[in-house]
Amino acid sequence: MTPARDDPPGAQLERTMLAWRRTGVSFTVLALLLARLAAVEAPRPFAPAAVAAVGLTWAGAVHLTRVRIRSLTRPMRRTLPLVVGLILLYCVTGTLLLVS
Repeated sequence: MTPARDDPPGAQLERTMLAWRRTGVSFTVLALLLARLAAVEAPRPFAPAAVAAVGLTWAGAVHLTRVRIRSLTRPMRRTLPLVVGLILLYCVTGTLLLVS
C-alpha cells in the first residue's frame, strides 16, 4: 500500500526554490546590517575594506543561491562520486594534520 500524497507534482521543487530565495534574501539583509556596522564601528582606515569584504561575500552568496536555483531545473548529473571522493580526501587530510 502506497502512502497518500497531499502535494501536487512539482511542489517539492517549488518549496526548494522558495527556500533558496529566502536564503538569498537573508544573505542580503545580513550583508546590509554588517556593512552598516562596518561603516559605523570600524576604524576609518579599515572601514572601506570591511565594507568591500562584506560586499564580495554577499555577491558570492547571491551567486551560489542563483546557481542552486538554476540547478534544480536541470537533470541530475553523476557528480556524487566526485563529491564523496572530495569529502573523503578532506577527512583524510584533516586526520593526517591532527595526527602529525
